[in-house]
Amino acid sequence: MSRSISMSLARGCVIALATLALSLASALFLAAPAAAQHKMNESDMELPTNNPQVVELGKEKFAQRCAFCHGGGGKGGKGPCLTCGKFPYSGNTNTNIYTTIAVGVTNRSMGGTMGAFGTSMTGEEITAVITYLRVEEKRRIAAGEVPDPYKDQ
Repeated sequence: MSRSISMSLARGCVIALATLALSLASALFLAAPAAAQHKMNESDMELPTNNPQVVELGKEKFAQRCAFCHGGGGKGGKGPCLTCGKFPYSGNTNTNIYTTIAVGVTNRSMGGTMGAFGTSMTGEEITAVITYLRVEEKRRIAAGEVPDPYKDQ
């Protein structure tokens, strides 16, 4: 094969790969979800609140693992309300709520204890539960079921 044909083939491959990479990058950018995510502050874990599959997984896992103590829809029961916009034990950040679910609560002075779920739920499942709680919290605030704790912040 002549050198000019080899160079042409190599150039064609480079152009094809660059075009493919650009196409994939733009598809990922265009497929990226809108800014309907949830973070309490700049350094907090971002939750995919606009992803219905994650929210549904969180709703299912909450019903299976959390509702016994925290009530249906996280409205409270034996354990505190988790859809009222306040998580006093964890400081109300998604990252701290994740940690609380994963390692549990052992400080009885906070009003009770909760087992650790970090070994019986995946990280994806814990994130989904928090996402569901934030979506439900937003819905309840919008419906006037609970006061908006963020209004004066």
